[in-house]
Amino acid sequence: MSGIDRRSLMLSVVGAAIGIPSDRAQAAPTGYPDNYRQIIADAEREGSLLIYSIMSPENWRPVIEGFNKLYPKIKIETLDLPASRESFERYLAERSTNSRTCDLIATADPGGWIDFQKRGEILEYVSPESKAWPDWSKPFPGVYTVSSDPMALIWNNSLVPEAKRPKTLADFVALATANERAWRNRITSYGVHQTTFGYGINYAFVKKHGEKAWDWFAQLAKLTPRFERSGGPMTEKVTSGEYTMGWFVSAITFWPRLNDPARARILGWSFIEDGQPVVLRGVAIPKGSRNINAAKLMIDYIISEDGQRAFGRGGLTPARPGIKPGDGIRHTYSSIAEAVGEQNICYIGYDPDAVRDYDAFVARWKKTFNVA
Repeated sequence: MSGIDRRSLMLSVVGAAIGIPSDRAQAAPTGYPDNYRQIIADAEREGSLLIYSIMSPENWRPVIEGFNKLYPKIKIETLDLPASRESFERYLAERSTNSRTCDLIATADPGGWIDFQKRGEILEYVSPESKAWPDWSKPFPGVYTVSSDPMALIWNNSLVPEAKRPKTLADFVALATANERAWRNRITSYGVHQTTFGYGINYAFVKKHGEKAWDWFAQLAKLTPRFERSGGPMTEKVTSGEYTMGWFVSAITFWPRLNDPARARILGWSFIEDGQPVVLRGVAIPKGSRNINAAKLMIDYIISEDGQRAFGRGGLTPARPGIKPGDGIRHTYSSIAEAVGEQNICYIGYDPDAVRDYDAFVARWKKTFNVA
């Protein structure tokens, strides 16, 4: 527990036991194995589920509401931790003292998942939904994908002429350098030196483009970009005109703002057609779970079609192939792949080279952008 600012934690308790008579065993979802009824019965006896994640109660609310329509006897608790790695750190600290810990972890931290797998802490659960998912979404036995959230290019429509608005990073670099004097200190992105999130995005893009990516970065460095730790400040400052444009900005931070017509008129955006970074959020049952059956039910729901749509309504990007936009969902993995071409997607997740190369990559990036 040391090192965690308790005031920054957000605890959301949702769900109540209602309705199903104890002498009636609940039926398994269509297509699930016959023994799934026993998993449901055991989960209802457990009666609760604790989840550690970096998603807010708003992200979880549609998921928990949908889950509790199926399993109303299971009370769900979600603990929203302030940083990706803290889900693992908190679990391992509690596990070492045999304290009560989480039953499910859902977070976007590729290096953390790699370390967690090496420690042998992941329960290798095979979900009945697993066959519907591609290999890239199942990096280790028992780890599944919650969402596939894209990074994007954004700009202020009043400052960037419509005919010049970028669709690729090459376009973005050409536009920025053509306005080098006017836009100095007025473009933004995540700082690789500040967040592992920013590191993962940049590493995946460089792995796709090699030295060409470093050349683009060097050209952007001439404008002395101002780096931020999260997408919210980037979006607000682009909207206000303090920044003209941003690259590799988390789409799920600005898509909700587009529901405001006034903001939508000002804030322009595009996918990145020459290399679309997509952040993969993982979910798995840790071996220290005390409510394993309830955790199995939640994983199965999260990666089902209904669960994916629920996360989409909660603001994330459904990763399950075949899910289409609509019903409050702006984009999905399938619509992103259709927009940019699946061959142009840069997956940010579970690359052991990213762990190995971290120090050297950050050192070169800092030198390129002349930051300490």
